Amino acid sequence: MSWIQENKFTAALAGGTLVGSIALIVLASGQSGDYEDAQSALDEALKQERELQEGRPYPTPENVQAYKDNVDDYARVTHALQRDYQRYRPTAEEVQDFQPDQFSNKVSGYRSRLDEAFKANGVELPEGCLYGFEAYSRTFPRPAATGELNYQMKALEWLFSDLAEQKPEALLNVVRPQIAVEARPKKEDRATKRRGAEVDEKIYDVYPLELSFRCSEKSFKHFLEDVASSKEYYFAVNAIRIQNERQTPPNASDAKFPVVTANEPAFDSFDSFAGFDTETVDEGGMTVEEGAEDALSSSENEVESAVIASDADESRLLMQILGDEQINVYLKLDLIVLKQESTKLPTESDEEA
Repeated sequence: MSWIQENKFTAALAGGTLVGSIALIVLASGQSGDYEDAQSALDEALKQERELQEGRPYPTPENVQAYKDNVDDYARVTHALQRDYQRYRPTAEEVQDFQPDQFSNKVSGYRSRLDEAFKANGVELPEGCLYGFEAYSRTFPRPAATGELNYQMKALEWLFSDLAEQKPEALLNVVRPQIAVEARPKKEDRATKRRGAEVDEKIYDVYPLELSFRCSEKSFKHFLEDVASSKEYYFAVNAIRIQNERQTPPNASDAKFPVVTANEPAFDSFDSFAGFDTETVDEGGMTVEEGAEDALSSSENEVESAVIASDADESRLLMQILGDEQINVYLKLDLIVLKQESTKLPTESDEEA
């Protein structure tokens, strides 16, 4: 007989003890894994808490409200800026397409008005100038481009009219590169539209322009200020090149010194001084009237001297050094045209509510 058969109770007790030990080991290992998971989660939570505490501001209810107020203020300023730029967004009517044969009449009127403005101010113009629209002197634009071209034409008319008011000596050249809508769509573009693929849409279009003219420094300064502060159209200046009309340095004969003479005396006579005799002789043997004439002559000389040597008028100082020559200006501009908005901006009353 085997030992197990002879000692059944002892064998059973030993087997039960072994099974219980294995069960306890398995249970202990499982509890150990749960403990490690719990400890890891606790460590992660403590780490996040430390990061929040080190952050600025700490997310207390008061700081959370302050943060929300800052976000609301930022959104309010952003929406106000967007509303200010609305003036540069053409309406749907301003870019509405029309029949291409009507565009020729618009170009003709555009040219006539600008020719009149420039010639009225004595500005020399290049031969056959159409102010950027030479391509449409005998041809029609694409029907889909008439609205955008008409809007660009109005913007350029404003630009050139302002330039004419500054009375430049000559308009040398105007180059209007073709805008995207003027070109016929490529085959791959048409295929993309047929497939319904998404196209990256910009929020604005760019209409470039290049022009060169000859004018005085003062005229160019005023023209540039008007372009930069325009409330009708948004022009971005990409490049400026300024060159003196004459490449040789100025000499003494180029300087122009304005002379101011006192044609009228500060006072007509001494008759207005009642009780004084103008012929009275002073102690030096000179009459009062003769002394007044000498004083007036001395005053005139001082005025002339002061005008020439004055430091108050910078333009005169520069003219004494540089002369009064014209400058040749090259400008590269972009007309920024904001596209029609897809969502409506909140008004000021909406934000206050």
